[in-house]
Amino acid sequence: MGRQAIVFTKSLGEMAKALNSDLTPAEKLDLLVRTASRALGVRGCSLMLLDARRKKLIRAATHGLSERYLRAGVLEADKSLPEIMEGKTAVVTDVATDPRIQFGEIARREHIASIIGVPVTYRGEVVGSLRAYNRIRREFTAAEEEFLIAVANLAATVLEASGALHLAERPAGARAKNTLAKPGLRSPVRAVTFAHPSEEDFARLLDFYQIEWVYEPRSFMLQWEGDKVTEMFTPDFYLPGLDLYIEMTTLKPGLTSEKNRKIRRLRELYPDIKIKLLARRDYDRLLAKYGHGPLAGAKTEGVGRILFSADQIQMRVRQLAKEISRDYEGRRILLVGVLRGMLCFMADLMRYLEVPADVDFMAISYYGSGDGGEAVRITKDLDVSPRGRHVVLVEDIVDTGMTLSFVLAHLQSRHPASLAVCTLLDKRVRRLTEVPLAYVGFEVPDEFLVGYGLDYREEYRNLPFIALVKQEVGKLDVDG
Repeated sequence: MGRQAIVFTKSLGEMAKALNSDLTPAEKLDLLVRTASRALGVRGCSLMLLDARRKKLIRAATHGLSERYLRAGVLEADKSLPEIMEGKTAVVTDVATDPRIQFGEIARREHIASIIGVPVTYRGEVVGSLRAYNRIRREFTAAEEEFLIAVANLAATVLEASGALHLAERPAGARAKNTLAKPGLRSPVRAVTFAHPSEEDFARLLDFYQIEWVYEPRSFMLQWEGDKVTEMFTPDFYLPGLDLYIEMTTLKPGLTSEKNRKIRRLRELYPDIKIKLLARRDYDRLLAKYGHGPLAGAKTEGVGRILFSADQIQMRVRQLAKEISRDYEGRRILLVGVLRGMLCFMADLMRYLEVPADVDFMAISYYGSGDGGEAVRITKDLDVSPRGRHVVLVEDIVDTGMTLSFVLAHLQSRHPASLAVCTLLDKRVRRLTEVPLAYVGFEVPDEFLVGYGLDYREEYRNLPFIALVKQEVGKLDVDG
């Protein structure tokens, strides 16, 4: 065994030992990139994960790179070594001439000459990249590539074990102090120390609404003399999902005037950058603009922990629509929904479908069966005949399976060509009657959920996310 192979084997052993330790997830990721950097003998390493919209790469852990380089800007997944997002290894032997380097000038100032990047994957899906940066121009060996891929797989294991990855779910922004955000394909967390309590308050508000954020991600040059930079400006937050920078202000006249001056200058020099100066009183107005918060008309007093953010839901619905479109390619389908909880889900699902589809609805009610139990009856049947049609029954949530079993039997009696069930949520723990589910968005715990069409006493349907009802509301039973 050669010297390099011995170093790689020893380093992977150290990493595996750390994964089985009591280190926090963030500390484990830091150890992985630090150990990888040392084993490869390179300038540094960086682990990055995709944001909720799979457009930006947010750094999760880095070693050996300067703060100036890290604040060069947020990387675009389709511009910065884009082949990584296709599951391929990317090698840059000369940063100075390679068009795939997004911030080439800053990389050269950092004395980075060559880069190798590999995908971080989870269940076959690319969720980020792991990159190594070298000071001199060089080729990377097959053994070095295999080692980096092994480290990327260990990083995915850390993220999965921490609850940070759920296929087709997405990030919820960074948390403070050595914790990991729980995004599934979500951005991980770095340790964050806020400069002012108002920043931490704003971050917590963003976390509640599952709006992804990065703290002080980029510094903009505002003034310079020759090669010397005389003034820079670093906004407090970047919201990748909105492509928006936020600078906080305490409303002190002097500070506000100075920040306004810097923002005007930034807009002159960087006209494509979107930035807002935000005071505490402006929080709710900003969130309402994007459909969140009390001013958006979304009541949240009885809402507890958010289970799936709006971005996570939309990503999963798109994936379900893609699966259905693939399975029914060349055929016209009939989407059937049982009113009313599935309205949001069906509306989004049909927009993402790539096959022609008709839509119809049923309504049901429950009544006493005479033996102390409840039975189901149809109060509105389909207007479109399902005979000979490829029917996809769209459900918001399936739990006991009793109601769904009744609806499926009714539809089957109408002789469709095929019949399949697509449900956004599967509460399998409550199943009493097994029913075939062809397409499932998320498996959920035995808790009462609201939002995205699900209600509690006709409230909360319009929430853009799915959340638990606060415990004080009481434990409720529903059937599906």
